[in-house]
Amino acid sequence: MGGEPAAEGSGEEPGGGASSATGEGEDGQPAPPDEAAESPPPPPGNEEPFEGTVVETGPPPVEREEPGAAQEVGTAEAHVVRYYLERYEVSGNDRTRAETVLRLMRLEPGETFRADDPRIEESKMALLASGFFEEVRFSLQRGSQRGWVVFRIHVRERWTLLIENLAFGYTTVTPFGGLGVSEMNLFGTGSQLSAQFVVADEQQAYRLRFLDPAFLGSDWSLSAEVRVSDAQDYLGFSGVRSVRADGTVETDHATIDYWRAGGRFGTGVRLSNRMRVDLGYRFEWLDADLPVAASYERGAPGATMNAPVPLDLLPGQSLVSSIGVTFSYDTRDDPFLPTEGTRLLAGIELAHNVLGSDYSFAKFTVDWAMHFDLPWHHTLTVSAFAGAIAGSAPLFDQFYVGDLSDLIPGRVLDLNFHNYPSLNLLGTSIIEMQYEDLAAKVGVEYAWPLYRSRSGFLYGLDLFLGLGLFTLASAGDIALQIPGYAGGSVFPVDLTGDIGLRFDTMIGLFRLSFSNIMGLIPQVD
Repeated sequence: MGGEPAAEGSGEEPGGGASSATGEGEDGQPAPPDEAAESPPPPPGNEEPFEGTVVETGPPPVEREEPGAAQEVGTAEAHVVRYYLERYEVSGNDRTRAETVLRLMRLEPGETFRADDPRIEESKMALLASGFFEEVRFSLQRGSQRGWVVFRIHVRERWTLLIENLAFGYTTVTPFGGLGVSEMNLFGTGSQLSAQFVVADEQQAYRLRFLDPAFLGSDWSLSAEVRVSDAQDYLGFSGVRSVRADGTVETDHATIDYWRAGGRFGTGVRLSNRMRVDLGYRFEWLDADLPVAASYERGAPGATMNAPVPLDLLPGQSLVSSIGVTFSYDTRDDPFLPTEGTRLLAGIELAHNVLGSDYSFAKFTVDWAMHFDLPWHHTLTVSAFAGAIAGSAPLFDQFYVGDLSDLIPGRVLDLNFHNYPSLNLLGTSIIEMQYEDLAAKVGVEYAWPLYRSRSGFLYGLDLFLGLGLFTLASAGDIALQIPGYAGGSVFPVDLTGDIGLRFDTMIGLFRLSFSNIMGLIPQVD
């Protein structure tokens, strides 16, 4: 079972679709102020005006056309009412600070806007997608003078202490289990603090993360991470002969032991409401205990050859020092149960001895997904991933077969728990691939929303079916063909897929699926 931080962004009714905000007009826009009323009208569904935090603003800008009246700017603009935004009122925010709410609003006090301004809908989606609120409602109240309005924001908060990365399984090498806990809205500021651990037989790893998405109230973020690992890895699939320094001989796999400690810190800036760029620096200390000699068999049956096991770590102590840049673009209506929108992540990481690193490499990744809200309110998702490494990256930075296939256990906190090959459903050379420097994957997923709610323990439940095709290889395997493979089997590709249920709950996002069951069944040769 997997668990991730959940953020109810859509607030959908059963059957999908974004939530509407009460206190809005029939077209989904904020209800206009009642100019003739002696007191501000209450939001629909409430008997009395709700109370909240009043956020004062400075004087209005000058040289603006008079608001609150029809604008004679061509036929299309006739009879369109514009308002000055005098100030915001925020209510329902028992744990979340008002400035945290207002940071996500796309309108600034002193600006003019129309009731159908697209920034209003963008603001509502940003608040819902933050994961802090179950429900968001907008309405307008008369301001201090004609044409001026108070923009009222009423929120209903959700639980933000979440379980993430719940993982457990059993392999032929070791059982394993892990858990993470995240506070997504630390002290109501929107900052995030998370802690995670995973343990196995003779392995353990711990990680602590902090993120302030608006450092000192600016558009810049500040992040920090500390991690410690006591790790093993299991290399080679068949014909393995590994000799340790004490004379021990292994034949199931070549085991490497290493300590890993360090962290990273970074910053980022929001380029627009949908785009941002993040910069980071990473520093890690390693101490590896490697076999003195290790070989294994490669090639199709009947055409195998002995080859050295690629250990891809330096013996003894070494350092990894790198800088990275990540570009992200996100238009999803919900970060965890999305029904529409696009998400793109593109990153590059560079390590070099100029930075004090004992490993020199460049790692490039692109991860893309697009979600389509179908006419019958089901969701179709198309995704793609591609990655490449140039140079000599440490083992744990390479692309791993378990991270691409849903049918064998993946890594948790970069710890590996088995030496399973891909299931090789297409009968190709993918069965030879374990840690490599070239990877790609395409997939499609169909999701059927079974349940949606804005309150209670369960926010959403989806039944999903996913299918994919992936490839994994090294540059050396492309240059020198692996023996015994011909025709289409030369190309290292395989199928993957999953079917199951995805739960968005008060305490996190969880998945119960076929891949969970596969992770509990050890592979037998």
